Amino acid sequence: MPTTYHPDVVIIGGGILGCAIARYLSRGSDLSIVVVERHGLGEQTTSYAASLLTRVRPHRALTDMVMETFRAIDELSDARGEPLPLRRVGSLHVSARPEGRRQLEATSQRAAEAGVVAEPVSADDGMALAPWLSLSSDTSALWIPDDGYIDPYALCMAYADDARRQGVRFLLKQTVTELLTQGARVSGVRLASGESISSGLVIDAAGPWSTALARQVGVHLGMAPVRSHYWISAEHPRITSNGPMTILPDSGAYARPEVGGLLFGLRDAQAVVADPASLPDSLQGFRFDTDPTGEIALESGYEALRAQLPVLDELPLAHYISNVSSYTPDGFYLMGPMPGVDGFVAATGCSGAGIGMSGGIARFIAEQVTGQPTFVPPEPFRLDRFGAIDSFDSNFIRLCSEARAQKRTG
Repeated sequence: MPTTYHPDVVIIGGGILGCAIARYLSRGSDLSIVVVERHGLGEQTTSYAASLLTRVRPHRALTDMVMETFRAIDELSDARGEPLPLRRVGSLHVSARPEGRRQLEATSQRAAEAGVVAEPVSADDGMALAPWLSLSSDTSALWIPDDGYIDPYALCMAYADDARRQGVRFLLKQTVTELLTQGARVSGVRLASGESISSGLVIDAAGPWSTALARQVGVHLGMAPVRSHYWISAEHPRITSNGPMTILPDSGAYARPEVGGLLFGLRDAQAVVADPASLPDSLQGFRFDTDPTGEIALESGYEALRAQLPVLDELPLAHYISNVSSYTPDGFYLMGPMPGVDGFVAATGCSGAGIGMSGGIARFIAEQVTGQPTFVPPEPFRLDRFGAIDSFDSNFIRLCSEARAQKRTG
């Protein structure tokens, strides 16, 4: 079949990253851009995210990237004439253990370096802010009042709407089956319909499906599909709707209000992974082979979480949400070109932070594509930083899963 479109850039994936990249690229250049999505926008991993927007991250580059997302939310709100549903409820970090206290101290120091307000508070003040917590008097607590969370689908659609206003074209219900090449250069994509799209640049923002696409052109992306999951309780009087996000490193957990109940997530002590070669076309209704209902994870993490959240015993569970996150071994993302493969850029491997980092990742990619200096250093995010790897190898997948199991921040 003929080549139907000839854009400068084709973006594979209409999740939050694909839409954000389209928005940033269209605002800062005269490039013609097409986004290809085999479902509807934001329907897959985006819509299942817990969407914690914590400003202070373990590395300054990551902090700068999430701050860019906050700036994008403000800009999009102004353009719409009404605010996006960002709940600026703040985040409360609490720990009664030495390791967790050190984490809070490091967070406080990084906040000061980044100009983010972060205030130590007493255990009593922490319980006043988050009345579902029960904290011992020796618990350390850190309050970051400007953090928040957002409806991820609403943010995704805001990026897409702004991109459309700038002339970006979205092809929905269209599946990319092949990356086209001319020599060592990626020159476009072929769709399941048989149509081709030729382009000067292909951006792989296909989330957990990015790995299989990139392998077609000899690129092994250093990430694996790892389970992220959370539970939502029924309504309870101690769960205040304007309460903060609570980050609980002692149990590797987080919690925040959600429609009158409590949304809380637990890290799997032994991370649960999927085979990147066997992911279904849609993740709606997808369950991992190991612990498909999350019962084992909840049972194993329950007592540690209950130590600071005894209200768990009173909370009937209403929903269990499980989906795929793409984790790298070092927790940094995969952003930019692969040396030796022209015409190809990846934006994936968000390690559970895709919503919070969406603005930062999109700005970074847009700056790289248009030849501008990037606002954060590119070296930590290079696609080739892990050397010669096989992203489908079980040992490498295990390294990625361990990064998920060891995560203790929001």
